[in-house]
Amino acid sequence: ACCQLWATGCVMVGPGLQALGQAASSRSVSLRPGLARTAPRSCLEAGVAHARATVCAWGTWPGITSDYRTGYSSPVAAPLAVDSLASLTTSSISDDGPVQSGGGLPRAEFGRFVQFFRQASPYIAGHRGRTFVIVIPGNITSDRTLLQSIMSDVAMLHGLGVRLVVVTGAQTQIDTMLHERSMVPAYVGGYRVTDRDALKIAIEAAGQVRTTSEQILSKGPAIPMIRRHTKGDREIHFEPALRVISGNYVAAKRRGVIDGVDFGYTGEVRFVLKDDIARQLDSGNVVLLSNLGFTAAGEVLNCNTYDVGLHAAVELGADKMFFLHLDEVSSLSLPQWLPLSDAQDMLFKKLKDSLNSEQVAALRASLGAAGAIQSPQYPSSHRDLPQEAAAMQAERIVSRLTTSSKEDIVLDLDAWSASGYPTAVSTCVIACCKGVKRAHLLDARLDGGLLLELYSRDGVGTMISTDFYEGIRRAEPGDLDSIRALLQPLEAAGTLVKRSREDLANMLPDFTVIERENKVLGCALLLPMGTDETGVCVAELGAFCVDSAFRGSGRGDSLLDYVEQEARFAGVQRLVLLTTRTADWFEQRDFKWVGAAYANELLPEARRARVNPARNSQLYVKHMEAHDIKLGAPGKRIGF
Repeated sequence: ACCQLWATGCVMVGPGLQALGQAASSRSVSLRPGLARTAPRSCLEAGVAHARATVCAWGTWPGITSDYRTGYSSPVAAPLAVDSLASLTTSSISDDGPVQSGGGLPRAEFGRFVQFFRQASPYIAGHRGRTFVIVIPGNITSDRTLLQSIMSDVAMLHGLGVRLVVVTGAQTQIDTMLHERSMVPAYVGGYRVTDRDALKIAIEAAGQVRTTSEQILSKGPAIPMIRRHTKGDREIHFEPALRVISGNYVAAKRRGVIDGVDFGYTGEVRFVLKDDIARQLDSGNVVLLSNLGFTAAGEVLNCNTYDVGLHAAVELGADKMFFLHLDEVSSLSLPQWLPLSDAQDMLFKKLKDSLNSEQVAALRASLGAAGAIQSPQYPSSHRDLPQEAAAMQAERIVSRLTTSSKEDIVLDLDAWSASGYPTAVSTCVIACCKGVKRAHLLDARLDGGLLLELYSRDGVGTMISTDFYEGIRRAEPGDLDSIRALLQPLEAAGTLVKRSREDLANMLPDFTVIERENKVLGCALLLPMGTDETGVCVAELGAFCVDSAFRGSGRGDSLLDYVEQEARFAGVQRLVLLTTRTADWFEQRDFKWVGAAYANELLPEARRARVNPARNSQLYVKHMEAHDIKLGAPGKRIGF
């Protein structure tokens, strides 16, 4: 299945990739600055054709369709050869023409295929066996082309060993069907008011989305392609490609009457049946949840899709959560990575700004307008909603802002629903606050978005997670004794060169430390060394240490990553390290051994003169990629 990753991933694989041309049938997509603006369908079809032939030859490919999408990055894996893949895709199509169904990869491109396959392997291994929850709201499931494309990615992820829970919404379909039947959707504070007629339509819409999803995920490979490598005496028969399981896994309760408004059959999620869902995932099935919840009294309720996804991710202990979106999030121009603390601050500021002295009235007015969305084309099937309900809700939100902590406000779904801010963003933050490790926002119109986000170095969406660099800062005068205490045991063991207190004081501006609760847990020295004989800018990494009580927690990787970002930001082209005892750890992080340090010309001459030959320190080198100003300052992105 990884072959399809290459064939589709090379179309739009990362920042800086230029548009691969215009085609009359191309579908434009909204992308972050620096990404290609269009994915010509001719390019996609060529990659897909080869993917079908190669993957199906292995006899394991589920759910192949005519539209594909491609993935993100784990910060520790090797980078993708973006430029090579871009030129590969372009040359494969322009020189040889589109690859036809069953066609093969041109022999001249074998090397690049192998290169991508090898470099994607850490991501494939890292995500295998992980649990992901993917939320697809109604404005996306209503577009069959988008849904088919996303479900192709879902099939691909399943084939790569990812445990998947997919949550589909139907809000757009419900509104459309209400209008078609001369009824009007009604909302209060962002929540639908669901009467009996609306509930019947919600059940019908959810069923249509579920059936369409199951249909797409049932599509198997073409038998003529399979027979190339599995030909036998017996005729080949296939069952549905994937097992898709759905049912009454969402336990809900009625939202009830709030501020005088009876929300009818609108539900709030109480919990999901996590043990039952986990058993289905253990059996290799894809679990499909919808906007429908069920009560112990046997009622069916119309729930919020984001609420269903949130409960599923938190209660299952999901490793990642994905939210597909359209312009409502893309227009915010969020960065590729948002530390959770920054995301909380952003949301809190947004809510506070919307409720200042000038905007409280505007919020009340918007809530009043949303209290009952009336269309002049259709008579309302609902009773008139109390107009005072909107004002009561606004007053309640203002009260919360003055009496609750920032953390409680950020976790308040009611406040966010009423504010009009994209629910996907606030739900991402809430998910991370409640224990989900990483939450991703992806534009649904980007072909292969899920695969590019998961299996390329930089990804294509926005990831919100706990702060990898929490507590990392430049050293201050008060840190001197703490740094010395960290280094002394290693100096006594001969692992580090001994430095006097005076030496450390002089080097203090070049130290970076990790601090937690006013205690320094680790330190690193980034010492500028000028240029070597060839004009390459060199810096030395030294005095790298993490408190023994906190080793194995990932703090060393975060510290090294941060220091490397600082080096790139300063224009360093070569990072060098002299060591006698810690080579293994740094070799696993791409430092390369180049021989003994005392006579190595990769060190500037002035630094070589200070090396003690009797110590026989070995020199390790890491070449730095040039800093890209668009990628943000150190600590504001993951990796380089």
